[in-house]
Amino acid sequence: MNNLIVYQGKYGATEQYARWLSEELQLPLIPSTECILSNPEPGSLLLLGSSVYIGKLQLSDWLKKNVAVLPEYRLVLFVVSGTPLTETAKLFKYVKDSVPPSLFKLFRVFFLPGRLVYNKLSWRDRFMLNMGALLAGRKEGARMKTGYDDVKKEHLKELLSYLDSVSIPGTLDH
Repeated sequence: MNNLIVYQGKYGATEQYARWLSEELQLPLIPSTECILSNPEPGSLLLLGSSVYIGKLQLSDWLKKNVAVLPEYRLVLFVVSGTPLTETAKLFKYVKDSVPPSLFKLFRVFFLPGRLVYNKLSWRDRFMLNMGALLAGRKEGARMKTGYDDVKKEHLKELLSYLDSVSIPGTLDH
């Protein structure tokens, strides 16, 4: 079985979730920049993690490069974002706008809360965040610039429960 976790993030939250999943599921973990897919065994799981950056999944280009082989896998995607989890339409729009149309319906998607540490942002990202905050108005703009860290292992319960329920060979002692 060549089950695998592939991730791409920007500031570490996606990688943290991916590492927790790798430990829990005993699956190999690889950054998308180092991952070349080929010849999956039937029923193999590909657990993909991506952060959202300016409304687009960081993993978007990698998905496009691997569009031919991805349908051979059982695809599960976790998306890490600062967008509140209650804003499901917005969250699904990020996915729909970033995933090739032929793959969109093949994914089981989970949304996970992220983090924002303002002083760790690049100067470009701080600038863009400040511009977005200005355009968003006083109240929403102030919220956008407030740091937060909601990256917690407990947020993976629903995803882990799903993987257990579908009995993916090679995970969770199956």
